[in-house]
Amino acid sequence: MSKNRLEVLMNTIRFDDAETREQRRELHLAAPISELFQSFIQNCQEFYSIGNCACVDEMLVAFRGRCKFKMYMPKKPAKYGIKIMCITDARNCYLLNACIYLGKDSDGQNLTQEQKRLSKPTQAVLRLLHPIEGSNRNVTADNWFSSIELVNILKEKRLTYVGTLKKKISVKSRLNSNHQDSD
Repeated sequence: MSKNRLEVLMNTIRFDDAETREQRRELHLAAPISELFQSFIQNCQEFYSIGNCACVDEMLVAFRGRCKFKMYMPKKPAKYGIKIMCITDARNCYLLNACIYLGKDSDGQNLTQEQKRLSKPTQAVLRLLHPIEGSNRNVTADNWFSSIELVNILKEKRLTYVGTLKKKISVKSRLNSNHQDSD
């Protein structure tokens, strides 16, 4: 099959049953793709075991069609698309778990009421980490996910964490440091 033919098929194929779509959409906003997506994630988890280090991040899958949860992210190369939070093997980027971001309250799906009170980035990480809880693996993520709250929870789940942090300097502390430098 040629590359052009594959691209045509990828752009036009639909894995959805139009007769049951409305019923499924009441339960899940991503009904047209959720069944296929969950099947893909199950296969990823069943046929591969990741190494000692995992990576949590977000990606934007380019998409310009009609979709209630399409995102605009100006710093990404594609700008418009579907945001997917994922956890991968840090060495070879193999996908272990992922969830489609469906809006501001979608991070807490399948979490307890107590976990839903946590920050949104922490909720997203907890939702992704179910397959590796208690495995003594290391999780790496960027500054959007990083928090003391998350580190404490991962410690309870027997996971370690490496993440970036932004140094938050207030105007008052900056003035105090400038004043001390001039003395």
